[in-house]
Amino acid sequence: MCGIVGFIGKNPEHVLLNGLKRLEYRGYDSAGIAVKSTDKIELFKAKGEIKNLEKVILPIANADIGIGHTRWATHGKPDEINAHPHVSGDKTWAVVHNGIIENYTELKTKLMGFGYGFYSETDTETVAKLLEYYFAKDGDEISAVSKTISAIKGSYALGILKKDKDGIFFAKNKSPLFIAKAGEEIMLASDIICFKGFAEEYYPLTDGIFGYASRGNIVFYDKLGETKIAPVALDLGEYDNLNTYKHFMIKEIFDTKTALKNIIEYYSEKTNYDKLKDFDFSGITRVKFVGCGTAYHACLLGADMFCEKTGIEATAYVASEFRYQKVKLGSDTMVVLVSQSGETADTLAAFELAKESGAYTIAIVNVEYSTLAKRADAYFPIKAGVEIAVASTKAFSAQLSVLNVFAGIFAKKIGSETDPLSDLIKLYETFDYGNLNDFKLLADVLRYNDNLFMIGRGNDYYVAQEASLKIKETSYINSNTYYAGELKHGFLALIDEQTYVITFATDKNVLSKTLCNAEEAKARGGKVILCTCFDLSPSDAENFYYVVRVKELGNSLQAVLNIVPWQIIAYYISINKGLNPDKPRNLAKSVTVE
Repeated sequence: MCGIVGFIGKNPEHVLLNGLKRLEYRGYDSAGIAVKSTDKIELFKAKGEIKNLEKVILPIANADIGIGHTRWATHGKPDEINAHPHVSGDKTWAVVHNGIIENYTELKTKLMGFGYGFYSETDTETVAKLLEYYFAKDGDEISAVSKTISAIKGSYALGILKKDKDGIFFAKNKSPLFIAKAGEEIMLASDIICFKGFAEEYYPLTDGIFGYASRGNIVFYDKLGETKIAPVALDLGEYDNLNTYKHFMIKEIFDTKTALKNIIEYYSEKTNYDKLKDFDFSGITRVKFVGCGTAYHACLLGADMFCEKTGIEATAYVASEFRYQKVKLGSDTMVVLVSQSGETADTLAAFELAKESGAYTIAIVNVEYSTLAKRADAYFPIKAGVEIAVASTKAFSAQLSVLNVFAGIFAKKIGSETDPLSDLIKLYETFDYGNLNDFKLLADVLRYNDNLFMIGRGNDYYVAQEASLKIKETSYINSNTYYAGELKHGFLALIDEQTYVITFATDKNVLSKTLCNAEEAKARGGKVILCTCFDLSPSDAENFYYVVRVKELGNSLQAVLNIVPWQIIAYYISINKGLNPDKPRNLAKSVTVE
């Protein structure tokens, strides 16, 4: 995680702060900037969100260069000492970093042996000390940067100042980094959203690239020496804002139907629709879906959709475990990787393993300029638009929708006559957001609980997992999910009169069994909340503490109709508890560390 920004031009403090606010989704444990004025570097740091940093920054005369950082803590607690930027012992170098230096302990021990002291618990401080060490050897800054990144094992996006240089050094490996130029001004950032309103094109840095930017000029290097990078057009569409909403989370939930419309329009175009036309999948016998967190829950549902539409067995995997489960991979395997950001480190590691094995790789992504989108054999954008809230909502619904379309396109390629967009069009025509007043009342009831249970069977269980995650993320309630049929195998011991059991029951094939499981919980005193798309008789409805009604769709995208009420309920639980649903504690959106 973490976000970095750099700027060469007037009023760098102002530009850096604005950039960091756009990057705050990447972490908000602490923040800091380093600004160069004449021949000195001024540091400002603060614990917590960017607004805390904003309060401590003082005006700096003649400032024209700076770097900034918003942190998601990996090494060392989130405080001002561990906040970036970090500096060399002689205060000559200042560094901001996104990524993980895997061999920092070894490097730190070596540098301490040379007499270098350390003030923080971070891995990043070793970078600042390495720069000082290598520069002292031969007096050349580019050489010092090159030798430093050669010594590092792991991932990094680096922005570097030197107090007697009028520019910014940079380097990238496995963490996103982009650079843009507007006249004499230069901007460096972890996400191209920082370039909105600044430039019309940008330079996408690839792994192993480093360089130096000064007024109006950027020089790129790779391991062979100076190199060239072609700029690409900046295409962000309309950058999101809150409009009349109080938080991004609720705005993004209510952007879901727009996202569904965008997907239908995009995949109605022939060139976007038939992205698999050049691939020969006749020998595919295994399909693996891989993702983390919310994307993993989408994979669980996506694997079922794929199997249903194609007849080919498909399995979902948690990306962080994929490399360690001895998964069989080869040229007869297709690996579908799902990621909102396209920069998720565990998912990218799974991608590398898949590529090494000779498998076909398909990316289902929201960020079309991301590493995953650019490197996969084919990618299918989910067209959800910018998502700012850390807890993913519209992106989850869009992932499910595109996974459904993808399965339909693949099925058509191997002989199906069904329109791949038919399920999605029916969802769009059926979709609504439900009764908000009912959801608010239910949220007010659930806010007082420390524990919740959610149960379901099949796809209902997968939706329960995502609903549970949303409540955990935004409300800090210990929400747990179980297969409905597994209650009797131990979990009933946890249920008493204070327990709420939320039961998802929208699959007609197992409806009676799921309702029987709910009765088991009720018989032990549990208060059962039912989420269903089926009509209940008045007497049946009285068996439940509360009933959340959703529309019946009749296809595998029923999951979208089922999850949206619980996204809304999670939002209202959070604000009823006085929390910020956009920025859950200890979390960040783009997880670029393993």
